[in-house]
Amino acid sequence: MRRFTVAVALGLFVQILAGCEEDPVGTTENIVIQLSGIKEGDIVSGVVEKSKNITTESGNPYAAFLQHVRTTLGRNPSRIEVIRAEITLDGSSRGVISLQDLFAGQVDVYLDADVGGTVPVARVNAPTGMGPVSCSIIATTDSLAPIMDALLSGNFRVGVRGATNRLPTDDFDARLDVRIGFAAYE
Repeated sequence: MRRFTVAVALGLFVQILAGCEEDPVGTTENIVIQLSGIKEGDIVSGVVEKSKNITTESGNPYAAFLQHVRTTLGRNPSRIEVIRAEITLDGSSRGVISLQDLFAGQVDVYLDADVGGTVPVARVNAPTGMGPVSCSIIATTDSLAPIMDALLSGNFRVGVRGATNRLPTDDFDARLDVRIGFAAYE
């Protein structure tokens, strides 16, 4: 009888803790960052890399997300987190027909700010096909802290970096779509 009571109490405690998780004040749909013009000149020491400012996408969905959260709260949120990321090779790419034609190993999706530096936020190993390929979220509240001011102002770049077997003499022109989702917390 005592064993049953302890098990029930423990189960209730776990349910209470699960209910204490903080819900976001706002989330984005997938914001699509189109990284076009990835060419042989973007290869340095066996790594290909490209980034783009988040504000450059049509309609600036990240700014709309920030405005919604500020209107809801009456102030800035306490933090913003990355909740999902995926990469897709666009069919209009030339000389690259699959993600494995461009990337030979680990690929990181990162956020880069003028103040605070570069923070890897998602990762996938050896992506194949054209995608979309889901990436594992590796960013934490602590790892995003150095660029939180940039996240709150919407002044940062989204980029992709990965090992490649391509050579700087290869002729190709790849286009990647990075779909990234954010959540804001009170």
